[in-house]
Amino acid sequence: MQNSFRLKSNDMFSRPEEENQEAPLRIVFLSVEGNKTECQYFDLIEKYRSDLKIKKGVHICPLKRAKDDNNSAPERVLDLLDDYVELRDPQVLPQRLKDAVLQKYSYEFVKQYLNGELERDKDVEEFEFLLREAGIDLAYNLFLQDYKGNDDVFGIVIDRDYKNHSVEQMKRVIDECRNKNYRCFISTPLFEFWLLLHLVDVKREYSNNLRDIMLNAKVSDKHTYTSKLVSEIAGHAKGISDAVFKKFYLNKVDYAISQANSNFATDLDDLIGSNKSDDSKCGKIGTNMPELFTLLREV
Repeated sequence: MQNSFRLKSNDMFSRPEEENQEAPLRIVFLSVEGNKTECQYFDLIEKYRSDLKIKKGVHICPLKRAKDDNNSAPERVLDLLDDYVELRDPQVLPQRLKDAVLQKYSYEFVKQYLNGELERDKDVEEFEFLLREAGIDLAYNLFLQDYKGNDDVFGIVIDRDYKNHSVEQMKRVIDECRNKNYRCFISTPLFEFWLLLHLVDVKREYSNNLRDIMLNAKVSDKHTYTSKLVSEIAGHAKGISDAVFKKFYLNKVDYAISQANSNFATDLDDLIGSNKSDDSKCGKIGTNMPELFTLLREV
């Protein structure tokens, strides 16, 4: 494990509460490649669950990491999910914390700190300094350890990105996911293709440009060919605001699902591609993101 405390929240988080206060039926925990676009998209999917006909009691939880944590290679995305799955063991976090902080601070002190019951004094300041030095987001780790449903699903969301990820590398990651019973959601060439499916009839609108989408060349400091198409239509770069989501994506999720299933590749092996030719190394254009929404709507 590269870093025992990579799981960090960059802002305030809150536990989704069901009206009847019962335990969630299912939580889909996702470790995502992008530290901004994907996290914001899935956070907004969670926020507008009822509008999207997501089953009551089912939630989606993208795992957070620090803003400056840009270690997004497929293996590192998988590592972050492993970190979380390990965290679910009730015996793991206390041991990790014991090594970092509990030799000096008691469980009672930690509990009072998290509940905001302590006066700000030298001990509290030293405790916070220790957490920062150790890279521990204590509140977020404890939240994740306790947040569980009855039939949880664990998955990763990664880009095909043939320029940086070889066919062999992608196959190794997928094989490991299968061995650990994780789900793997891939978009070829990248997550922005899934976003593009919300915005236009891709097969019709870009019938003469599908190879350009597949090759996805870098066209500026901020964009690849495909991400620029998204930006030109929806008017955003990596960040997706609430207003943008409601205007361009919220009511088009089923449209995206329909396009993905009808017009493009959805099988993991097809999305990854093969070493038979230069084009086949790119993988077939498509995404299996519709499978994620099946998990959210059918329990």
